[in-house]
Amino acid sequence: MLPHDLKSFKCDIEPSILDLSIGDIAIRVEPLYKTSKIMDAFFKFMKDEELSLIPVLDNNIVIGQIHRNRFLEHTVLGRFGYGIHLNAQKSIFEVMEKPNLVIDYHMTLEDASMIVQKRELRNLYDDIIVSRNNEYYGIVPINVLLETITQRSLIIARDANPLTGLPGNWAIQREIERKIRCKCPFNVCYIDINHFKPYNDYYGFEKGDKVISSIGNILNKIKKDFPEIFIGHIGGDDFIIICNNEVSELVCKRVIKEFEELLPYFHEGDFIKGYYVSKNRKDEQEAFNLLSLTCAIVSTETRNITSFAHLASIASEVKAEAKRLSRVSKTSVIFKDRRNE
Repeated sequence: MLPHDLKSFKCDIEPSILDLSIGDIAIRVEPLYKTSKIMDAFFKFMKDEELSLIPVLDNNIVIGQIHRNRFLEHTVLGRFGYGIHLNAQKSIFEVMEKPNLVIDYHMTLEDASMIVQKRELRNLYDDIIVSRNNEYYGIVPINVLLETITQRSLIIARDANPLTGLPGNWAIQREIERKIRCKCPFNVCYIDINHFKPYNDYYGFEKGDKVISSIGNILNKIKKDFPEIFIGHIGGDDFIIICNNEVSELVCKRVIKEFEELLPYFHEGDFIKGYYVSKNRKDEQEAFNLLSLTCAIVSTETRNITSFAHLASIASEVKAEAKRLSRVSKTSVIFKDRRNE
């Protein structure tokens, strides 16, 4: 279980923080039961000043919650200050709130955070109740969730590509391995720029960096419309999108569309001609078409992906075929591997 004080994390165990689920940071708070008395909750809160929320169970199933401030204000104090006298003999079941939020142990921290942010304002900072196999498991204080996500963000930021700010190889591998472990069907879209080296040689590295950063901006903009997707920068002119099967081709089409809208800026005077002349890999002068993209898509719905290395092996074949098609068509290409294993 994660230590309550996240500052106790050391660098040698930092990688594990990327794999944490909401259940991994839960702490055990002894619950109350539907037959418990109001005074039981009162004494628990008086004994522990940091206790903010107590779950209420029936046969280890969460049926309610007692929130410290609201309980003390409405039940103990009451409208005229006589609440404790009027309610002392009542059971918890009579005054408990409905469970505001019960999250499964295996939910990711990011998904949990998104759900928390959608709560009503009065419940926004309530502790999160965690269940495992539909039974009560523990509590996650909001500050612990925020601190853990912040810690993860700092680790990911250190791995991020300095040019685009997108997550790098470490975060990409972790995300793919996480999806494989939870057996979630997903697609991986590999995106790279066709003939980027001769472009760099001809227009200069500063212009090449602007092309790379522009793709990063495009991906970040698309992520705002598809917050569930993962975007990453493998390095150089290679990018990656991890998403559901339903949106993979749609997202790739949008990347290409927005990229091609920038071609006049990327090529300036050469845009009208439709080509430029630069040196090829044999150090010979060659006419190259305007920049275009290759998008190669690998799906776990048609491939039984067992590991990150397995995916990388399959992806190399798919990317090679996508590149071949792009050379033939001399345009941007989306190629989705549809073979079954």
